[in-house]
Amino acid sequence: MSTISDSHIDVLEPALLETRRKLRSVAIEFLALTGLLVGVVLAVMIDLKLLKTSVSEASLTEALQAVLVLASALIFIWRAMREVEARGYLIGLATLFTCMFIRENDAYLDQVYHGFWAVPVGIAAVAGAVLIGRYKATLVEPLTSQIEERHSTFMFMGLLIVLVFSRLFGTGALWQAAMGAEYNATFKTIVQEGLELLGYALIVFGSVLSLTYCRFERRHPEANPTNGIAASI
Repeated sequence: MSTISDSHIDVLEPALLETRRKLRSVAIEFLALTGLLVGVVLAVMIDLKLLKTSVSEASLTEALQAVLVLASALIFIWRAMREVEARGYLIGLATLFTCMFIRENDAYLDQVYHGFWAVPVGIAAVAGAVLIGRYKATLVEPLTSQIEERHSTFMFMGLLIVLVFSRLFGTGALWQAAMGAEYNATFKTIVQEGLELLGYALIVFGSVLSLTYCRFERRHPEANPTNGIAASI
């Protein structure tokens, strides 16, 4: 009977440990995503059953949307302060999520006058554009390298759900055709706001996941194609 030599054991043990680590990461990620999805439905249920808000501007669903996109903005602001080699790209994301956060609070800003939310959004967008221009050397390469990472997939899917799918699937014409004479605008609003919350949940999940990517890049700088940019800033 053949036996495995000590040298083979030394090679196999790190491989097994790495496999277990990956399986553990997948399990944690699966559970976290499951929790997020359950949380989205639970938030809508709380609004409808307990708070009786019908997912209005003052609802838990709307509040969570704002909190989640603010958390994403803060994550990328923090990363932009620490990662010089990808600062332009990170400022771009931070600016986008900051503008989305302001837009989510339009009901409060409209108390100044209707459409006032566009003023702080414009200020944030201009400030972000100026900073991106200053760090434009760290925009394209980090974008092309990080867009292939898994955290970016979650963020972009979330953005598509918030900006595209929720708008299309939540249009009144669609639900009028589906419900006919029984059409109720509240039902359409619940669907749209629930989808938006799902999108924001995926965005913040990808944002948190990007911190893991960030830590990996610091531990393995040779794997980061953008390292050479820092010297030119």
